[in-house]
Amino acid sequence: MKKKIFKIILILFLIFVVWAFIRFVIGGPEDNWICDDGQWVKHGNPSAPMPSEKCPATSANKPASELSAPIDRAIERITKKPFGIKISPQNSPVQPERFSGYHTGIDFEAFPDEAETDVPISAICNGPLAVKKYASDYGGMAVQKCKLENQDITIVYGHLKLSSITAIINQQLLSGDKIGILGKGFSTETDGERKHLHLGTHKGATINTSGYIYNQTELNNWIDIAKYLSE
Repeated sequence: MKKKIFKIILILFLIFVVWAFIRFVIGGPEDNWICDDGQWVKHGNPSAPMPSEKCPATSANKPASELSAPIDRAIERITKKPFGIKISPQNSPVQPERFSGYHTGIDFEAFPDEAETDVPISAICNGPLAVKKYASDYGGMAVQKCKLENQDITIVYGHLKLSSITAIINQQLLSGDKIGILGKGFSTETDGERKHLHLGTHKGATINTSGYIYNQTELNNWIDIAKYLSE
């Protein structure tokens, strides 16, 4: 009786070993392919078929607290006009200055060696393109609708070269997708402003493209998006 039990146990053990070998070495698509930011990468058995389901992009699954930066070396570029700073022609860090009020967005400056080069701007979140047009004080401008912590927001991307914005209205943009490039400084592409990105984030689904407001309490309707950005 004991020998019979031992044989059964031995057979079960061998079956388990064979199953584990097949699972680990041969396996199926889920064992032999790794999803790496939107691309399936072979891992393990090279003959295993690629999974049929879509490999999601990492950027599409980023939590709202880890939005993509709109430009490389983003934090380094916030040197003149951060969120909420009170601007006047007399005290502005940018001279000459034509604006006054509390700054509703963040200005990301172009570096000196980028004056004549294309500087790409990317979507910071997932959402459709709602506006692309030439706007006074901005030149080329894009507006994207997104969500932040399950709340509706709109993102203003100002001072872009309008012709570089190739997405169409209502096209879904993912975090990290290229929107366009910065407009040429002191040209119609930026409405006469220096080469930089104005990024404004307004609470709610209603589009508001104001770059400055006169009442400080109205800043509560805007978000300092720098707190959410990762490099």
